[in-house]
Amino acid sequence: MDLNFLQQPEKDWNQRIPKSKEHPRSWMTIVDLEITLSDGYILKRPAGTIWDGASIPSWLWWLWNPIDEGAIGDWIHDELWKDKEGQLKYFKWNIHEARKFADDERNIWRKSLAPKRKVKNFITHWTLRFIGGFFYSRQIKIPN
Repeated sequence: MDLNFLQQPEKDWNQRIPKSKEHPRSWMTIVDLEITLSDGYILKRPAGTIWDGASIPSWLWWLWNPIDEGAIGDWIHDELWKDKEGQLKYFKWNIHEARKFADDERNIWRKSLAPKRKVKNFITHWTLRFIGGFFYSRQIKIPN
């Protein structure tokens, strides 16, 4: 599935996978994705790519479901973080710029595709900005 900048997926693109020790809260893409980001970068991933939704701890799912209409922004963010080395090279080894781009790109997509989720978008974006660096540098792990 090819998506231009800020285009909403037209069909289902992911599904929840059974909980396991390795994947306590995960989803899997069910189509190949090729997405053009705001700076023209093309993010390509095959069907079967595993991701953890919006990285919201499961005890908060009653408040915010990790999968909603803005979830593609969360997926983009996860993929940019997973490709940290590639992103660092792309941003000439500036870790601050690489991380900020991933966070801001997620925010742009979420605000565009899930505009009614203003509170979730705001809180999750600023949580990423304030404490995300610890996760990005692998100093702490995202809780299950």
